Amino acid sequence: MLVCVAAPCTAADADCDASPAPALLPVSRHVWRVPAAPGESDPTNAGRVTQLVIVQDGARVWLVGSGPTPAFGEALACAIQRRLGRAVTDVLNTRAGPELSMGNAAFKGARLWALPDVIEVMQSRCPSCLERLKGNIGAAGESLEPDRILIPSMAIGLAGEVRGRLGPFSWRALARAPGERTLVLRHPGARLVVAQGLLWAGDVPNLRDTNSATMLASLHELQRFAAGARLLGEQGGLAEPQAVAEHVAYIGALRRAALMHLVRGDVDGASGIGIGLPGFAGLPGYALGHPLNLQRIWRELELEVLR
Repeated sequence: MLVCVAAPCTAADADCDASPAPALLPVSRHVWRVPAAPGESDPTNAGRVTQLVIVQDGARVWLVGSGPTPAFGEALACAIQRRLGRAVTDVLNTRAGPELSMGNAAFKGARLWALPDVIEVMQSRCPSCLERLKGNIGAAGESLEPDRILIPSMAIGLAGEVRGRLGPFSWRALARAPGERTLVLRHPGARLVVAQGLLWAGDVPNLRDTNSATMLASLHELQRFAAGARLLGEQGGLAEPQAVAEHVAYIGALRRAALMHLVRGDVDGASGIGIGLPGFAGLPGYALGHPLNLQRIWRELELEVLR
């Protein structure tokens, strides 16, 4: 029999014994991660492309990201209840991304947190983001319905603030593009930094919905914030700080190569071909991710050069 502790039971608790359990992999004492599939959302990965993190802090259980669907969130709530013997008390949405926030509806008994600007963006975009995600993942999105969108009501800091403390974390707000911030969390006790949307450990970064110059600036700030700690990113396992330096090197090299071809009048980069970076070609997501990253940076630089 399932017993709920520290927070109200959800409607899904009665079904916990039968629900499939997402994997909770231990990271350190009182910290677990829910690994993500590589790449972007599709029917095979069911939108589970953002790594989630669970931190137990005394009587409170913090969940960084709630997953792509209410159904997944319910299964995750059950898995956490089984492992920790208590329910999630606080959910953090680090940025306005459906793959990490559409599971919020499964945690109605928890406090839902986000940066003030992220709350505003979610209020305006969540309905259209839900439809996009539903189209991408097919049958796995059956539980995605507009009336199950749950927007955080607890603001992290004041508008425009870039640093602070919340529960067991110190935090920074770093931009992925102008006006598009993501929350980065440091758990001092675990010497761990959670950097959803900024780090893809062991792979090329996914530059969708980013500005490369803004990303570079934020990655440099992330290096300073994460000094002496290990990191968990959007995808991939536990990483050392060198993983951030590798992203800096990749984005810088891609910008330089694309700009060189652009000013020479080459057109290959516009289609995402013809500009390779051999030093990164061995990474698992390079074949699919690099051409898309090239297209995105090419469009950015076209605007800069032709302005």
